Amino acid sequence: MANFQTHLGGAALGGGLVATSVLVTGMMTLQQSVAGWLLVMLGGLLPDIDSDHSNIVRGLFTVLGGAAAIATVLALEDRIGIAVLWLSGAISFISVRYGGRYVFSRFTAHRGIYHSLLAGVFFAVLVAAVCWQLIGLSEKQSWLMAICLFIGFIIHLVLDECYSVDLVSVRLKKSFGTAMKLFDYNNIGNSLMLLVLVIGLMYLAPPLQVLESLLLSTDLLASLERHLW
Repeated sequence: MANFQTHLGGAALGGGLVATSVLVTGMMTLQQSVAGWLLVMLGGLLPDIDSDHSNIVRGLFTVLGGAAAIATVLALEDRIGIAVLWLSGAISFISVRYGGRYVFSRFTAHRGIYHSLLAGVFFAVLVAAVCWQLIGLSEKQSWLMAICLFIGFIIHLVLDECYSVDLVSVRLKKSFGTAMKLFDYNNIGNSLMLLVLVIGLMYLAPPLQVLESLLLSTDLLASLERHLW
């Protein structure tokens, strides 16, 4: 499998390409493009949320804790005083950074459910729901943020599969095929539970028709082609 630096570097490069693309096509503002870049990087780390490697898990939950703190501040900024706002952000960070890490280390196995496309869809829909319901982005912008995270997630899985190929000995390592899978074939119960969560989140996410129009938009491709050349 690829190491932490490789995943972070690959996601940063992919996020930069995504962010500049949506910026020059006018689909996002500069601030939103930067947020999209960060989401690609976050997605590039998420599959290792159940890793046994302390550096990866520590870095990942630090990023998640920061994201939770920012989301908390954005959601409550007009409702409470600044002192309570800071406290709320700090509580969110600590809860995710330490509490979330503890829970996942106790109940997950590496390259299990979180190393699957189903998990990528779950996290993407979760981002779309949070951006639309809590942060107040538009339907299109919320799905764009979700797409950014999903791209980072896919980058991680592809890198791990690439590292499962031994080009020197021209052979496949034992880890080949464990990084990118539809769901956790060894734990159908977990997969079904995650699928139920995805379906539930769909009711909180923006309409799927908006996502479909984004993915099938010929105007976006034409605009991007004009800016490329």
